[in-house]
Amino acid sequence: MEFGDLGLKLHELFENRTELTNKGIHRPPRAGIWGNRTEGACSIVLSGGYIDDIDQLDYILYTGEGGRDPKSKRQVKDQEYIRGNKGLQISHEFNLPVRVIRDKVTKYGPKEGLRYDGLYYVSDYERIRGKDGFFICRFHMVSEDQNIISSLEKSKSFKDELPKIKEYVVSKHERKPEITIKIKNLYKNTCQICNEKLISPKGLISVGAHIRGLGKPHDGPDSIENLLCLCPNHHALFDSYAFYIEPHTYKIIGLEEFKDKKINILHKINNEHLEYQKKLFERNN
Repeated sequence: MEFGDLGLKLHELFENRTELTNKGIHRPPRAGIWGNRTEGACSIVLSGGYIDDIDQLDYILYTGEGGRDPKSKRQVKDQEYIRGNKGLQISHEFNLPVRVIRDKVTKYGPKEGLRYDGLYYVSDYERIRGKDGFFICRFHMVSEDQNIISSLEKSKSFKDELPKIKEYVVSKHERKPEITIKIKNLYKNTCQICNEKLISPKGLISVGAHIRGLGKPHDGPDSIENLLCLCPNHHALFDSYAFYIEPHTYKIIGLEEFKDKKINILHKINNEHLEYQKKLFERNN
């Protein structure tokens, strides 16, 4: 496998999958992911095959491979982090670029054939229950080209109306480091779940954790009402939907060792964000 753009022109068009295979751009003749569990993933093809996919050009919520019935096109089995899914997981861990090709059948695809739309990076991944009720591996992918909408407009190689650039800019979220510092200082770097304070040779360790995630698809605000101060362990468990905090009562639900216990609260939390996290927990357990 070869990573990177391979000298391709942005929005370059290809007649079919066979051409992609022969030119070494995307080798698998049918699979959407070209990757493996040892090297990572170097390319994907968006072909509109999974109902949980979201494509906003600059951002893709990509459903991994496996578990789909070829006739009905519906999910009939759980997906696992194997083969191409494991490859995309590795691409996230080592920040490897992934070539993205859009098929004509996708919303923003070309009028005919397939189109190379540049390099994307896997910013995050998760395993959740999809719309069909089975577990799917989902990958959050962000375009390297922050001006992909305007560059695609110039290429004229698309069939449906593109998102307005103004809306694209407004949708971006910028983190405010001063808010994270404030929440850490307020709790003196002590986890609101376990009340532990971790100390390393470099200083105290804590995380300003967003209850409702920033960016797509959660669109949570970067505000103190959407933050918790957690240790790294409970931050990872919280983001993996291993537990949630009951709105209004603030009890910890899902962690047996903290059954019927409440989180330590020194600031106002927006309960709507806790409700959102609770729904995600219920959906994934």
